This record gives sequence, C-alpha cells and structure tokens, in this order.
Amino acid sequence: MRLLAYGLMSSGVLLAHVVHIWRQRGFFFATCIGLTNHNFGLLVIMNFCLFCSIIVGRMLQRLFFGKLRALEVEHLYERAWFAVTETCLAMTIFRNDFNVSFVSHFGFLLFIKIFHWILQDRIDFMEQQVPASLRRFWVRSGSLIALLAYVDVSLLMHASNYTMLHGPSMLIIFGFEYSLLLTHLMTSTTKFIFHTIEIRRQEPWDEKRYYLFYVDLIADFLKLGAYMVFFALVVHYYGLPLHIIRDLYMTFRSFVQRWRDLVQYRQATANMNARYPTATRAELEATDGVCIIC
Repeated sequence: MRLLAYGLMSSGVLLAHVVHIWRQRGFFFATCIGLTNHNFGLLVIMNFCLFCSIIVGRMLQRLFFGKLRALEVEHLYERAWFAVTETCLAMTIFRNDFNVSFVSHFGFLLFIKIFHWILQDRIDFMEQQVPASLRRFWVRSGSLIALLAYVDVSLLMHASNYTMLHGPSMLIIFGFEYSLLLTHLMTSTTKFIFHTIEIRRQEPWDEKRYYLFYVDLIADFLKLGAYMVFFALVVHYYGLPLHIIRDLYMTFRSFVQRWRDLVQYRQATANMNARYPTATRAELEATDGVCIIC
C-alpha cells in the first residue's frame, strides 16, 4: 500500500512537472532540455526512476526467489546500509566525477548487489534444508547465475576498456566492485554445484567440506588481488583510499588464516598411516574390544 502511494505521488509530481515545462517551452525537444537543465527536474526524474527500479526489482524477486525469508530481508537492510556508507566515503575521492552518471552507476550497482546477496543466502540455506521443489530451484538459481555473470563480466569489461581509453575516472571503483561481485558469484556457483551433487547422492559427502575450504581460499586470494590493484590505482591517481583499508586488512587476514589452517592440516595429516598403523587382530583381542570413539 505504501509502495502504491509512493508510486502515485512520484508519477503525479513527474507529470505535473512535465506539463509545467511543456507550457513554458511548447516543443518536445525544448521540453526534454528543460527537464534536465534544472536540479528539481533531475530530482523528480531520478525519484521516478527509483520507483521504477523498485517495481522491476520486486518482479525479478518474485520470478527468481519467490517470497523472501525474514532473515534474507534483514541481511538486505544490513548490507545495503554498509554499501551506501562505503559509497559515500568513496565519493570523497571521486568528488570531481560526482554527477548524474555517478548516481546512475551506483543505483544500478546496488540493484545488482541485492540479487547477489539474496542468491548467496539462498545457496547457503540450501545446505541446511533441501528446497521443496528442487527442479524449480535449480532452474531459478541457474538462470539467475547466468544473468548475473553476464552483467558482471560485461560491466567489468566496460569499465576496463573505458579506463584504458580515457584514463582513470569514477569507473575504477565500479570496475572494482563488479570484480568482487564476480568473485562472490563464482564462489556461490561452486557451492551450488557441490550442494546439488550432495543432494543427488542422497548421502553425506564428507569430502565436500575440503573442497569448500579450497574454494574459500581461492576466493580470498582473488579478492585480495582485486583490493591490491584497486588500492594501487587509487593511491597513484587520487590519494589514499581510507574507506577500503579495513576491508583490505580483513581480506588479507582471512587469506593468511586460511593458508595457515591449510598448512597445519597438511602437517597434521602427513604420514598418518605410518604414525598410526592399523590395529592387528591380536591387539584387538588383547583389549576389551570397545571403541572409545564410536
């Protein structure tokens, strides 16, 4: 009901502003120029675009996910708040490039991020509870993964090509964000495949946790590489990006911790057969035959 009221208000304000400009100019082209030459007109148009984005987002959400769980909605609010905060901090570095194009890029980035976040939560929930309709879940998730991968790769290539042709600009931060989204998408896709294999096996898959550990290790390495490249570019062309120092440190710490866990695991499991040989029949008969582990 609130969305309907917001939509009616946004449409009414836009229509009234268009009629007002039309009466002043009298021509279509002049009216279009008048709509974009004033700050109030741009604000009205962007507000209407926001309403249209919400409608499209709701439709895509119903198509790919159905009804969201309460936990997913809570995660959306938390992540969206942090995303907006980080972008506001990044705007201090790219303040010379702040314009309508920047706001449009940020709005579309946040729109895409929302579907990445929901997909990640759905795949994590897939490990806890098998979906009621597996085939529909696979079709929905597979289609969304393909769509998001196409969008991420396309916009990452666009940002890279524009930067190489025209030099550094605000597209550096958006290219960096889409590279992170692509890394998260590859991680979620791999987990989706592993969970699907385990469901089809209809029995616990003990080796899956080791594979997932390697997936997370590779993902941390790729994210660390993206952070280091972005940090170096921004420092070279703009200045010290304070807003990503914490994320860079946390990613580096996560990668180092996972690498240490891997090394310790390798050391602990080395020569297991030689250090702990299989008990013989005579050794078993010499005891009470009760396994303290089982």
